[in-house]
Amino acid sequence: MPFIQKETQLSGNDLWMPLFRYMDNIENILPNKLDNTDLIQLEKIEEKIQSLLLPDNSKSMALVELKSQFDTLLLLDNGSSVVGPPLTFRSEETHYDATFQGVKIQNKLRDFGKILKAIAIEYTLLEGKGKNELATLFITATRYYLDQGWQYGSSMSSTHHIGYSTRELTEAFFIMRKVLQQADLLTSTSKGLQWFSNLGSILKDKSSFNANIDYMNTQAFYHLLLILLSNDNEIKAALLHKYSAYISTILAQNDARGVFKIDGTAWHHGGHYPAYALGAFQKIPQTIWALSGTPFQISTAGHANFKKAFLASRLYSQSFDFGFGNAGRHPFDGNFSSLKKQYLQLAFSGDPEHLSNIDADIAAAYLRLWGNEDANHKALFNDAGINAEVLSGYYSFPYAATAVHRRNHWAALIKGYSKYVWSSEIYAASNRYGRYPANGTVQLLNQQGEKGSGFIENGWDWNRFPGGTSVNLPFNELETNKPLLMFRSAESFAGSVSLNKNGLFAMQLNDSKGVNHETNDIVMFPTQLKAKKSVFSFGDKIILIGTGISSEDQNNAVETTLFQTSINKDQVNITRENQAESIVFPYKNKAQISGNNWLIDSYNNGYHILSSNNLNLEVSTQHSYHDKYSLKTGKHGARAKGKKATQGDFAVAWLDHGAAPKNESYQYVIYPFMNTAEREHFATKVLQAPSYKIVKADDQSHIVTDNESDMTGYTIFSVDKPINYGLLLASSDPALVLIEQKEENSITLAATQPDLHFDKVHPIQGFSQPVLLKLTIKGLWKLSDVNVNIATLQHRQGNTEITLKCQHGLSVKVVLSKG
Repeated sequence: MPFIQKETQLSGNDLWMPLFRYMDNIENILPNKLDNTDLIQLEKIEEKIQSLLLPDNSKSMALVELKSQFDTLLLLDNGSSVVGPPLTFRSEETHYDATFQGVKIQNKLRDFGKILKAIAIEYTLLEGKGKNELATLFITATRYYLDQGWQYGSSMSSTHHIGYSTRELTEAFFIMRKVLQQADLLTSTSKGLQWFSNLGSILKDKSSFNANIDYMNTQAFYHLLLILLSNDNEIKAALLHKYSAYISTILAQNDARGVFKIDGTAWHHGGHYPAYALGAFQKIPQTIWALSGTPFQISTAGHANFKKAFLASRLYSQSFDFGFGNAGRHPFDGNFSSLKKQYLQLAFSGDPEHLSNIDADIAAAYLRLWGNEDANHKALFNDAGINAEVLSGYYSFPYAATAVHRRNHWAALIKGYSKYVWSSEIYAASNRYGRYPANGTVQLLNQQGEKGSGFIENGWDWNRFPGGTSVNLPFNELETNKPLLMFRSAESFAGSVSLNKNGLFAMQLNDSKGVNHETNDIVMFPTQLKAKKSVFSFGDKIILIGTGISSEDQNNAVETTLFQTSINKDQVNITRENQAESIVFPYKNKAQISGNNWLIDSYNNGYHILSSNNLNLEVSTQHSYHDKYSLKTGKHGARAKGKKATQGDFAVAWLDHGAAPKNESYQYVIYPFMNTAEREHFATKVLQAPSYKIVKADDQSHIVTDNESDMTGYTIFSVDKPINYGLLLASSDPALVLIEQKEENSITLAATQPDLHFDKVHPIQGFSQPVLLKLTIKGLWKLSDVNVNIATLQHRQGNTEITLKCQHGLSVKVVLSKG
């Protein structure tokens, strides 16, 4: 009906709305002339896909069990058609009145597809009479499916997000394509799914291509299957060329139209969202592998950009968990452990340049993650000269306001937010208390991931995310009144800079005024919490600084959390500087400190508190609420499974800044996941001369020098005054700078403007605009190498002014020598 959602029909921007013009695109496509070689390539692709759809080591299911599942559909063949209960997608969106319509009986489309897929898989395993029986059942079910109206041109009420419900159905039709062809049902079934999945959208003008992670998850791979369901090989080939061009284009897009950004982040809902990226990471490697080595293979640009995003996932996760900071609306419930097959698929797709049959980078990552449990692939990759990668370094993800510091099999996930990056995603019945996971948090994860590092939901205090500064609110005040909240502040300063495996993250925390990302309405938290926070990561230590901490909340204290971890109450294993005091469950202590105080948590993380704050340590059974339960409305998310309250045994330590503080601060150092010897000698270590020096910590800047790396880090919040420390004299704009000097006549610096400078016309889409940053360096220096990111370098009054081209919040690295 042309008058329903007319503008959406004209724009074609709704992924889920079937449009006749897209089907016309398919009808009007010109066939592709083929020779025998081309036919062999088509068969090769079909064989690969068939192998993907059939489970490994398939075991035959009892025929009687399959028939029992089939009987639940309540189908009746009346000779002219097959009838049965309504085959529904979203029956809750269709009016139903039991008074007039009786007991509600239906077959749900997703469940129907699962039964058909089970029949299809079993069909490939059987021979003889049983095979024929299964073919009959499958044909009967298909006739019913078509009789229910699931055909080309049909309107089946709302089909929004239908791709999630047709995956098994499409796979079943593909597996049984020859059976359907013999029954003269292949064309009608394939055309119907082409219609509902908007297959013809891949044939629109290239200028209108826009990446969508939902498409990659639910439709991209299935579009490939639907193309191969065509009866005409020449049409198949023509559509495959168009499909390859379309997928190549959307995978390569790393600008405002793309979902895989230039820094490796994966965007959905206007921000980095690993939980949604997981779906794309599960499906796109299948497509790349199926088409690899054929005339339809994905382009170098598309393959390379997807590879970057895919591999980035193993950097911002540990070992598979991507942490609470980037969990969206599902805290403590996200990981990439299901990608084992996909790593192999990408590895055997070859490199993006199509020069090697094995992608060495993907294979090396696979060996680190799964090599010890897969002797066959380990031997194969080793024979090809590929060994397990070693991840040790500092990784920046500016489009997520995220940084990751990795050493010795552990990772520190550092998270902030800004006017460009939302802090968290809160839904009506999901993540109801998740206001603080990006408040400059630092989550320490060992090789066992979140659970093995002490992060579990039961009993979790939603006010206390490690490293974060927050106002400790009663849960009924912490929970927002809004059904949807994705807070973006008014601050532009949030980002990180890296240099030679070390790095610096900083943000300006300010919840006094911002916007709700999805609705763009103004949000003002009455707490009016503000702070300037830096996290300096040098080697095996992390130095945390906070200044300018303030709040307008007169009733609730502002806190900076050192740690909150689950514990075994029978083995607390926490040590404090007062060795005579034994930490046993339960325990509660508050002490005024004045520097050189320390403690070690249950997971061997050492904390050296340098500032004079009130340190609180509590070991107890905590009582909380499930994130999927709303105190305000009583609503439950499905994943809560009816659970409201939760409890668990935890140890938590925090610095208390008091209620309504003005210009409070903190300084402390973390030594993550120490070994036994390091733990035993930690008391001695903190009394020794430190390997670092905190030079400055005020509202203008935070400056730290590290003796072990010969590096100085500068967080420059304000440029009202010159810097005048070490080699950095001044900066034209707020910036993050690292300078390394190991030799008198040579320095290496890295710098960035953390302000992403998104396009002002469409800031929500996410694409950084280039800006210039001028740094004044003490002394006369010259470039050691040609550097395209240098706009100008000139000498003035015995010093060097260097202007950098900054974009995307990425680090610009420069090597200088004495001139």
